Amino acid sequence: MSLHCARKGIIDLDGVVLAAMLAQNKTLRKLELEGNNLGPHSAYAFGRVLETNTSLKYLDLESNQLTNNNEDSKGMIQMLDFLDHNTTLRSLNLANNQMYEAIGAVLREKMERNTTLIDLDFSMNHFEIEDSRKIHEYLKRNKAIFDAERLKEWKERKLMRFEDQKLKELYLQH
Repeated sequence: MSLHCARKGIIDLDGVVLAAMLAQNKTLRKLELEGNNLGPHSAYAFGRVLETNTSLKYLDLESNQLTNNNEDSKGMIQMLDFLDHNTTLRSLNLANNQMYEAIGAVLREKMERNTTLIDLDFSMNHFEIEDSRKIHEYLKRNKAIFDAERLKEWKERKLMRFEDQKLKELYLQH
């Protein structure tokens, strides 16, 4: 299930309520909130929810006010703590949120330890080039891990189908 709420004029306090609802929801896999007026309170609330949420795979927060034009980066920095705990979110869009160097450094640090996020858009923000490079390296590492796991699963399914076919043939012979 997905929810598309782009450019709906959703304000910061409404974002907090949405995040709280996400804490109870076990079926939503994709949430698109780009182009609203979500701020630092929403960023913090989504971070807390993502620490325990096990259903959401895709979150789009592009073009919001997550730092109130870099006047309040605390909520955004605290939001990123979820990367230490969440293993289900695969894609996160934080593009165009007026995030600066301090947030870029925290994001780099969190991505160093996170091995499950494979798609992260942080373009149109103001990070140090070295932080951006490292984040991209970690994303490549995570994608390689993801692909290796999917290949292993595919091989296991293929082997199981082969074994099922052999059993079926054996039963037909008897």
